[in-house]
Amino acid sequence: MVLCMLSTSGMSIFTHSKMLNIQFSIRKFVPVLCLFMPCGAHSQAQDKLGGENSIHDSLTIQEVVVTGRHSTLGANHVQQQIGSTAITRSMGKTLASLLENISGMSSIQTGTTIAKPVIHGMYGNRILLMSNGARLTGQQWGADHAPEVDKNGYSNIEVVKGAESVKYGSEALGGIVLMNQSPLPYGQQEVKGKVSTHYGSNGRRFSLSGYAEGTMPWNRRLAWRVHANWENGGDRSTAHYLLNNTGLRENDAAVNLGYDWGRWRTELGYSYFSQKLGVMQSAQMGSEELLQERVRLGQPVSFTPFSRKIGYPHQKIDHHTAFAKISLNSEALGNFIWQTTYQKDDRRENRIRRMNHSDIPTVSLRLQSLQNTLTWKKSYNNWQSEGGLQLINTENHSERGTGVVPIIPNYTELAGGAYFLQKLTRDTWGVEGGLRGDLQHTEADGYDWTGRRYGGKRNFYNLTYSLGAHYRPCRHWTMTTNFGVAWRAPHVYELYSNGNELSSGMFVKGDSTLKSEQSYKWIASLEYSHPVFNVRLDAYLQWINNYIYDQPTRRNIVVVSGAYPVFQYRQTSAYFRGIDLDLHLRPIQQLDYHVVTALIWANERTTQPFSPFSYIFHNYLPYIPSTRLTHSLTWKPQKKAVITPHAGLTHRYVAKQTRFNPATDLVNFTPPAYHLLGFEAGIDWQ
Repeated sequence: MVLCMLSTSGMSIFTHSKMLNIQFSIRKFVPVLCLFMPCGAHSQAQDKLGGENSIHDSLTIQEVVVTGRHSTLGANHVQQQIGSTAITRSMGKTLASLLENISGMSSIQTGTTIAKPVIHGMYGNRILLMSNGARLTGQQWGADHAPEVDKNGYSNIEVVKGAESVKYGSEALGGIVLMNQSPLPYGQQEVKGKVSTHYGSNGRRFSLSGYAEGTMPWNRRLAWRVHANWENGGDRSTAHYLLNNTGLRENDAAVNLGYDWGRWRTELGYSYFSQKLGVMQSAQMGSEELLQERVRLGQPVSFTPFSRKIGYPHQKIDHHTAFAKISLNSEALGNFIWQTTYQKDDRRENRIRRMNHSDIPTVSLRLQSLQNTLTWKKSYNNWQSEGGLQLINTENHSERGTGVVPIIPNYTELAGGAYFLQKLTRDTWGVEGGLRGDLQHTEADGYDWTGRRYGGKRNFYNLTYSLGAHYRPCRHWTMTTNFGVAWRAPHVYELYSNGNELSSGMFVKGDSTLKSEQSYKWIASLEYSHPVFNVRLDAYLQWINNYIYDQPTRRNIVVVSGAYPVFQYRQTSAYFRGIDLDLHLRPIQQLDYHVVTALIWANERTTQPFSPFSYIFHNYLPYIPSTRLTHSLTWKPQKKAVITPHAGLTHRYVAKQTRFNPATDLVNFTPPAYHLLGFEAGIDWQ
C-alpha cells in the first residue's frame, strides 16, 4: 500500500505517447505520509496510525521527484524494458548484443557486426521489430542481414516475450521488440540535449552520438528534436587471430517535429540509417577443397595486419523512414491515433569479382513499404476497449545490371488486418482478451541461376486470439500469465530462394509449397521486487505447426564465386519450452549485481495415435542457443555531482551445444564452451 499526500507546485504529464512520464516537483513544506507494507500488514498499520491516540509527524523536504514508466501493452503481458542509461552505455554494440541483457534473449551472429536478436529460440521474421509505432521493414530474411536500425536514437526499448499477433499482426511468434523515443518536449522553455562518446578496444572502435530538443521561442506548442550518430571501427579479433576486412562505418540522423493543439496533436518525423560492413574475406569460398580445409581448421587460412580499410567483400545499407501521425484525445469518444509510415531500404552486397568488377554489386535490393494504421482506445470505469485497422503494402525488386542472378525473385505483398481488445483492471488484478483477423497476398516473379522462370501468387488467411491476466497480492509480488495464438506466412526467401548468401557462405534453396506457421504459446511469470533484492522467473511452452527452417543437405554446389554447402528449407511440427531467470542484488545503493540465464529445448514432434496430447520428440531444431549465464557488477555513486563516474565488470559463460544431431548437421561437432570477460568505465558530465 502506498499513500502519499502531496501539495505540488508543478506537474507535467504526457499522455499522447506510448511512454507515460509523470514528474512532480515539490519545493514547499509538505506533510507526507507514505506507508510501504508487506502482505498482511494493513490491519496492523491501521491500529498504529488510526485512532485518537495516533501520533502525527511532519517532515520538511526540499524536492521530491516521482517518475512513472508505463508499459506499451499493459500489465497482462510478460515483458522487460531497457532504459536510456543502458542504451547509452551499449554504444559500439549491436542491437542484438544489447538485448542479450534481458533473460531469454540471445543472438545469431554471422559476422562481427551482423547479429540478429533471438527470443526463446525465435529469430528473423518470427520477431517483430517496432520502431516508433511502425514495424521495421527491411531485408531481415537472411542470416547475414542485421536489423537496419540505430538503437541510440531511442529512449526506451521494450521486449515482449509472448506471442503478440493480435495487436501487431503476423511475424510476432516469438515476441516483439518495441523501440520508442521519448515524447517531444511540448511547453519546454529551454533547449536540452546530450552527447555521448565511446571507445572499444576490439576493432579500435569510436562512437559519437547526441541529440538536442526544445520548442520554438515564438510558440512553445511547436516542439522539435534532432539526433545524430557516428561510428567507425576496424578489423575485429578473436582470442587467437585477426578477422580481416571486418570494419564498420555508420552514419545516422533523425529529426522530429510536432505541434500540440490540446486535444489534437500532429507529429512528423524522418530518420536515415547508413551502414557499411566489411565481410571477412574467407566467407567468400574458393574451391571445394579450400572449403573443407577451412571447416577442418575452424579459422581463416591466412591473416594480414590490422587495418581500418573496408575492402571487398562488403555490405552497404541505406534505410530511410518518414512518418506522419495525428492523434485526438477526446474524453467522450476516446483516443484516436492515425499513423502513416514510408520506408525505403537499399542493400548492396559486393564480392571479389574478376576483371576488376568488384565495384559492381552482386546483390542490389530495393525495398519500399507504406504502412497505415488507425487505433482507438476508450477507458470507462475499470474497463478499457481498444481496436485497430492496419494496411501494409510492400514492394521489393533487384537492380538490373549486376551480372548475377538474384537470390530471390522480385515480389510485392499486400497485407491487411483488424483487431479488438477488451481489458478489465482492478486494484490487485486484471484480465484481457483479444481477437484479430489477417489476410496477405504475395506475388513473386523472377529467374533463378539456371535461367528457369519461377514465382507465383499466394494468399494467406489467419485468425488469432490472446488471453492474459495478472495478479498482485501485495506490492512485492507480481504474477502474470498470457496465452496467444500467432501466425506467419512464409517469406519469399523461404519459398523461392535459389542462390548463395554473402556473409554466411551458404547456398540456400526454397520450397514453393510451404504453408503458414501456426503458433500457440503460453508464458507465465513470477516476480518479487524489493529495493535490495529483485528476482524474476519466466516459464513458457510453445507449439508450432508447419515450423520452417533450413537444413543442410550435406552436399556442396560449385558456382562461379566458389563452392558452397547447400541448405534446403523444409517444414515440421515443433515444440519449444524453457525457463528464464533474471536477478538483481543491491547490497548497497552504489552496487548492482545482475544475473541473467536461460534454458531452452526445441525438438521436432509428432503426436501419438489416439492421444493428441502425447508427443514423440525427434531431431533437435537448429539455431537454438545453448545454456548460458551472464552476470555483471555495476558501480555508480548515488550522490549526484557535476561529474559522476561509473564502472562495470561482466562475465558470460556459454556452454557447449550438445542438443544437435551430428548426422544431419553441416559438421558433426560443436565448438567448446567459452567465457567472455568485459570491463567498462565512463563518466557522466552534467
